[in-house]
Amino acid sequence: MIRKFTPADMNQVIRLVREHAAEAQVFQNLPVDDIYAKDNIRNALIDEANQCFVVEKGGEIVGYSLVGLATKIWNPTLYAEVYFFYVHSGIRNKFLADSLYEATCSWAYENGASWIEFSVSLFDEMYKGKEEYIDRASTYFEHKGSNHCGNIFVQELG
Repeated sequence: MIRKFTPADMNQVIRLVREHAAEAQVFQNLPVDDIYAKDNIRNALIDEANQCFVVEKGGEIVGYSLVGLATKIWNPTLYAEVYFFYVHSGIRNKFLADSLYEATCSWAYENGASWIEFSVSLFDEMYKGKEEYIDRASTYFEHKGSNHCGNIFVQELG
């Protein structure tokens, strides 16, 4: 079942954020800080321009998407940006991912977004792209009809 996040979901979503980070193997560069994550999710969802959807199966949250409405700095056209999109690897399947995708896109459309952007990026401790992860996610979004329209570049500072 796909539904909107409720405050009672917070601990399960934080657990899932940790699992997402573990699967992506980002703990060395980006360890999950539970308190920081809770504060940021709560603060983001106070703003009606953001929404979180959860995938619930058997009373457990096994997926989530966090999406927000935005504009470019040069034009007031509203669009949606998906910050996180994840279904747990242990139960990941096309039906759950597609249902989460549809809920996310529908909310964006219903709230006036002209398009939706899904970013796909992940890098290792040497700031090199993790191609297998990037390719898997990119293939999914392309399968859903999204078009590749750019690249994300990362560079360590300091």
